[in-house]
Amino acid sequence: MQTPAPPVRRLDLDWIRVSAFGLLILYHVGLVYAPYDWHVHSVHTFEWMREGVLITNPWRLTLLFLVSGAALRFMTLRRTAGQVARARAERLIPPLIFGTLLLVPIQSWIEAMDKAGWDQGFVAWWMREFSLSGLANGVPVNHLWFIVYIAAYSAVVVLLMMRPQMMARAEEGLTNLLAGPRVVWVPIVYLIVIRLTLFPLFGITNKLSHDWYNHALSLGAFLFGFLIVRRESIWRDLERYRWVGVGLAVVALPIMMMQTAHPGGGAFWGIPRGIVFGIDQWAVILAILGFGSRHLRNADSPVLRYVTDAVFPCYLAHQTILVVAVWLIQGQGWPATLEASVLVVATIGGSLLVYEIVRRIPLIRPIWGLKPLKAVKPAPTDMRAARDGDPA
Repeated sequence: MQTPAPPVRRLDLDWIRVSAFGLLILYHVGLVYAPYDWHVHSVHTFEWMREGVLITNPWRLTLLFLVSGAALRFMTLRRTAGQVARARAERLIPPLIFGTLLLVPIQSWIEAMDKAGWDQGFVAWWMREFSLSGLANGVPVNHLWFIVYIAAYSAVVVLLMMRPQMMARAEEGLTNLLAGPRVVWVPIVYLIVIRLTLFPLFGITNKLSHDWYNHALSLGAFLFGFLIVRRESIWRDLERYRWVGVGLAVVALPIMMMQTAHPGGGAFWGIPRGIVFGIDQWAVILAILGFGSRHLRNADSPVLRYVTDAVFPCYLAHQTILVVAVWLIQGQGWPATLEASVLVVATIGGSLLVYEIVRRIPLIRPIWGLKPLKAVKPAPTDMRAARDGDPA
């Protein structure tokens, strides 16, 4: 009997990735109304958003890093370390440069007008941002920090690929460590430990050089996805304990919200808050991975193929479109419900419109994170077939 070829893509992870990105758009729209320092704000501010953001904030980006690491593992199956490094550079560097030079300055220009009364136009702002004095304060990347981190973590994987025996030992050791019910509590312990030890010291800065809590969290998730994605025993356990994840999350989320809302929520040096945060963080990820693996592995569709290709360009465009939309409508006096609905539709619709335009223009596809047209493979006839891909 012939052994089936190992899968080169997991459709459940594609669904998770695009769903997490959809939540990211809703999260950023929410920040327009939250009592936090964001790029631009509505005239409406809601204090309850402090608790509302906790629905996705503890786990959303961690899940995206985990899925990105898993996707990279599939990409490495047919490539050497050098080929992976080149493919990552070709996929990530052009969009990062383009976004930093154009998309991000639009956001910072509007923020400067909104908060600091800048009135000299975009070109003057751009020249100021990229002058020697402006660059002395660092190169602003805003939401593109995620691409910077993916590139850096991909470099770590390339180094790991150059030591295949070490990689094999790490994969085997992690598989054994997480066997059975340990897949529930071992990640929770790790997340609680780094939350209690590293977060108070470093916080989250989204600056690569000194973001050690974030690296322990996000690089850890990235390597976790990279190392376990082809280990079926882990996935069977994730499926087995998916309802445990749901139960823990249902208990942890309201406690976490109460800790945020209550003045004494940070008592005892924040240890109870950190413990509940870590529990919720992994519980939700466990549930999502378990249910996804159980029900979505073969759930292919034209919609999935479309949105999977669209995610990277939409990610690049969405925050700039949102900031512009807020700036244009913030003084219209609209009720918050109407305003937020318009922002969601404008951001999603505008991002998809950008994708529809750029995917048809071969010259600019690479700077929007799309493969050159000659490298795009036709869709398989069998919708259930595994597909080779290179998502960021």
